[in-house]
Amino acid sequence: MINRLKQLTIQNYFGKQFPLDYRVYMIFFFESYFISILSAITNTMLNKGLFGLVLQWSYIIFCTVMIFVLPRIRLTLQKPHLLFITFIYIPFLYFQTAGYDGTALLFAQLGIFLLAIVFSGKARIIIIALNILNYLACIIVSQLYPQLVTPHNGPVALLIDLIVALILSFTGLAILTIYISKVFADNSNTLAELSIRDALTGVYNRRFMTDFLQRELDRARQTGSRVYVLMLDIDHFKRINDTYGHGFGDHVLLACAQAIQNTLRKSDVIVRYGGEEFAIIMPAQTPVKVADIAERIRQAISSLRFRYNVTITVSIGIEESQPDDTIEDILIRADQCMYKAKQNGRNRVVVGNTTMNLSF
Repeated sequence: MINRLKQLTIQNYFGKQFPLDYRVYMIFFFESYFISILSAITNTMLNKGLFGLVLQWSYIIFCTVMIFVLPRIRLTLQKPHLLFITFIYIPFLYFQTAGYDGTALLFAQLGIFLLAIVFSGKARIIIIALNILNYLACIIVSQLYPQLVTPHNGPVALLIDLIVALILSFTGLAILTIYISKVFADNSNTLAELSIRDALTGVYNRRFMTDFLQRELDRARQTGSRVYVLMLDIDHFKRINDTYGHGFGDHVLLACAQAIQNTLRKSDVIVRYGGEEFAIIMPAQTPVKVADIAERIRQAISSLRFRYNVTITVSIGIEESQPDDTIEDILIRADQCMYKAKQNGRNRVVVGNTTMNLSF
């Protein structure tokens, strides 16, 4: 039941399929709805005036309906609703709740915060400026015409009202701030991750490989261990593109990357090095085991089946790091091994200077 309710809430109000301003607006919407119900009940019990009570309960009915309408309707009414709250509803509450001695201005900050999120460009500046002037006008009018302000019944009522409003307004502001900060942090992490990933296959790109391989080479020098680099190239890939089109070629590349990823350990890194060429970085393995993994990769890829009865093979070169290796040194040697595998008939693995005939 709880999971179902959570799913419905995300689907209708706070899901990532909605714009950020809408999700933030919905947080404010539910808080203002809750506050209005408390305020309307209190004002009804205190009999604070028919006009004010009608306005508050009408607003509560409107919000209740808004909860159950389609999200696209809420998206359409989002800006008009927010303008009504900040320019009419909160200023009205200002006069209903003791003016500048009351609580309305505490909630006004939430409205201004939302205006800054929902609107943009010159419209944002103009609307926020007008909103501030609106509240200044309320303060001046309440000073000149104090009879328009409904005061508290006494100091205890004032204290309770201020404490409740302080808690609600600052809690609401904190929730909004934390939520927005989390969204931007998630977006920043996503953008950072995308910047080091290949857009087609989802594996790492050369930008990431350079930093990662340098760290592994430095660690290997310090610990006396080794780093192994595998260079892998899809055989006759140009023929596939020319015969079946680049869309089919992209499908082949993606399937190849997934097959490689499924064969590796979590600590191993696969990189799309060039068009149909992949690099695999494997820290701290023995040469025999690296060759075994390379052979499993070769077999996994050769077992793939595609439309048009197409099968693919790969040529793989393996190199072991040396203590004085630079990134370029080990990549060049691994690349040479891979080309040697191609020269020797393709669909095979070459380790260093030794060819392993694996073309069955």
